[in-house]
Amino acid sequence: MSEEYKWFLKDAVVDTGMCTLCGACAAVCPYEIIEFDENGPKLKEECYRNGEGACKDVCQRVMTDAARISMNVFNFKALPPTLIGQYQKIVSARATDPSIAENGQDGGAVTALLGYCFDNGLIDGAVTTAGFTKPDSCIVASKEELLNTQGAKYSAVPVMAALRQSKDELKNVAMVGVPCQTYGTRRTQFFTGLNVHPVEVGMNGEKADIPNIPYTIGLFCMENFNYEKLSEHMTSIGIDLDKIRKYAIRLDEMTVSTDEGEIEISLKDIADCVWDGCRICRDAVSKVADISAGHVGSSTGWTTLIARNDKGLELLEAAEKAGYIETIDDVDISMIEDFAAIKMRKFNKELDKRLDDGKKVNFYWVRDYPGVRPEANGTNFVKIKTNSGIVQHDYIARVAELAEKYGDGTLELTTRKSVEIQGVKGENVDGLMADVYGSGLKTIGLGYANACPGMAYCPEGLVDTKELANELTMQFAQKLTPHKMKVGVAGCPNSCIRAESNDIGIVGQLRPKVDLEKCTGCGRCSELCKLNAISVISGKAVIDRDLCINCGWCVRGCPHEAAVEEQKGYSVWIGGNDGRRPTNGVLLKTFCTKEEIPSLVDKVGKTFVKYRTKPGKERLGNIIELVGEGQFISEVLKE
Repeated sequence: MSEEYKWFLKDAVVDTGMCTLCGACAAVCPYEIIEFDENGPKLKEECYRNGEGACKDVCQRVMTDAARISMNVFNFKALPPTLIGQYQKIVSARATDPSIAENGQDGGAVTALLGYCFDNGLIDGAVTTAGFTKPDSCIVASKEELLNTQGAKYSAVPVMAALRQSKDELKNVAMVGVPCQTYGTRRTQFFTGLNVHPVEVGMNGEKADIPNIPYTIGLFCMENFNYEKLSEHMTSIGIDLDKIRKYAIRLDEMTVSTDEGEIEISLKDIADCVWDGCRICRDAVSKVADISAGHVGSSTGWTTLIARNDKGLELLEAAEKAGYIETIDDVDISMIEDFAAIKMRKFNKELDKRLDDGKKVNFYWVRDYPGVRPEANGTNFVKIKTNSGIVQHDYIARVAELAEKYGDGTLELTTRKSVEIQGVKGENVDGLMADVYGSGLKTIGLGYANACPGMAYCPEGLVDTKELANELTMQFAQKLTPHKMKVGVAGCPNSCIRAESNDIGIVGQLRPKVDLEKCTGCGRCSELCKLNAISVISGKAVIDRDLCINCGWCVRGCPHEAAVEEQKGYSVWIGGNDGRRPTNGVLLKTFCTKEEIPSLVDKVGKTFVKYRTKPGKERLGNIIELVGEGQFISEVLKE
């Protein structure tokens, strides 16, 4: 018996029957000590980190983090989760090359798309599955090699592990895989945005250098099979594995094409061959891919293609324009929804069974939803958005009802003016979020602009705050946060929310001036000024501009209306934070108009990303200090 080494994923994922065999762990291991057998991944030698490194960080069965992944995939325009996911266009497609259409799965559209990418220099490699006798992951480096890998294999294969096989000359490699593999791909791609530390480097400087992944094509999948069990069953019913040329699953049957003809196998007869991790999978249509592909919804000989984002749509349309594929709009979307719903029913049945049997379950999907975060005791909290602290009474009443129904009955009011439902068990998250969206409640992850009451409620407020904060939240929610970037809006220089201590602080200001004809020198303004910025000299009020903070108290309090408004607007401060390495904000610009601010905030974010080198370890203030205040500010203000 081989020695078993200490490994987090073995205890948390592999031994609990949660592993999907996606191969992401092997792709990112700097030591290359992860191998696979019929039971899944294992360590072949001792890990210096006891198996708690990059492999843990990218495992989509520890956490998909799909809400944050989707912000990247959909260019910060992600929508709430649905059965078939977010998309821009759905078509039926097939390869125009007859040989590709005939040998490929459902018309060979995926092969044709990759062929277009090879021919046009968009990729120099593609990771896929090859071989019917013994399927395995491989990386193909040419269109000719690609044609030899056509067709679905229906065996669980660690596809992503092939990324480590890539040659140095392969810089841009497309990924083709089933849903679990697309999540593994995305966690690997967006590692620096999902984790608060760099990618793992080995004891002797080893790195898992994997190529850029310009395209991720996800396949429809109801379930995959354990190759050993499936091949044993096929052999037992007289199928020669060496003669298999193609697999296809339609409804409740698997059709195996061999040199001697076709054999139909009932899926019920091979139910015991299903890979354990597939039984608790909930995505049938690869919802975070650039393009998803499968037979459901299209006629025989055609592939359903779902272009999910700008990149996927551009590829689909370019391949059609270049004559690699032909498309029609004849897609039955309801069939795709039914297909996805069947998988969710299977998932829920398996989840209930595992919980009833007392088995350990990683609730890896809870962060498919924005605003959901795990708690220390194993439950979750769900963040409900307010309009920067303002809600109607029936809104908060509904939140309270959901807290009682799905949580432990407690609510927390956060410093960022959201309301958190506490103590939500993993198995209750789907139900809660369905009610959240169905009730018209709103949830949000990061990037929440905070605001004081402003002039709408506070007598000292100089400018609007709530409306501006809500606008900035919707424009920049999560977009500014490869790591945290907090935004605070204060209605006046009192800055009750400590706007200058936010990464971006916006403060209302009013510049006063003295109407000397009206001023009697009574001294009321001097009494009201908390900064001693006003003195009465020769019977007239005089403002010391070095001391004045433009709070407007003198204007509000002058009994003779001699202190008047000269200018009003917003000052913008950048670089403050009260985090691990506190920094004080610096003044970017004074007396901005409300209309100027979104553009300024966008420029600050882009300049920050330009100079950021250690995601998760640098806040805006740290970067300003590194670059220099003058240089940073000049770049932001440059037209």
